[in-house]
Amino acid sequence: MAADSLRGFVCVSLAPEVRVFLRDFMAEARKSFPAFRFVPSDNLHITLEFLGNDVPRATVPRLLEAIGGSVEDIDPFDLCLGYASAFPPKGLPRVLYVGTGKGTDRLVQLAHSVRSALRPLGFEADKPFQSHITLARRKRGVHPAGAPNERALWKKAFSRWCDASLCWHVSEVLLMESTLAPTGAVYSELGRVALPGRR
Repeated sequence: MAADSLRGFVCVSLAPEVRVFLRDFMAEARKSFPAFRFVPSDNLHITLEFLGNDVPRATVPRLLEAIGGSVEDIDPFDLCLGYASAFPPKGLPRVLYVGTGKGTDRLVQLAHSVRSALRPLGFEADKPFQSHITLARRKRGVHPAGAPNERALWKKAFSRWCDASLCWHVSEVLLMESTLAPTGAVYSELGRVALPGRR
């Protein structure tokens, strides 16, 4: 990737207490899901839109301006943890994630607004938005012995652990750079936009 371009995404972050809760869950889940590489808790987030692997750095100010315009009438809101599942929805799971519960409708509204604002800049989402926090990805070339139902085991593991009342306040949108490294992705903040609410 050229120095004048970046790999970027737009997201909302998690509150510290949510990160701690998921960090503790992942520490326990690793024992039962050795075929997966778990995400560092500091990297946990909800992606609103992945911008691609070759985003010109010169567009960062315009991206932040577009995001700012897209949220100017959106109030901050509370978002809660929900269920656990996996991608793809059928077959061998490649990604283990936790979805969201209460507040998801507000998050969907935010994602659609941000995506619509970025479209004129040439950023077209390649898949519909689905609110989720990626916790683990399958290690390359590693397949389960005896074909256990990993999806069902994952759902059951989180349902035993889950605290559906664990919520946090979403009050800003972040523009992030993702740098791929042998040890995993390293995220850097490029800017943040507050949700000002209706004036």
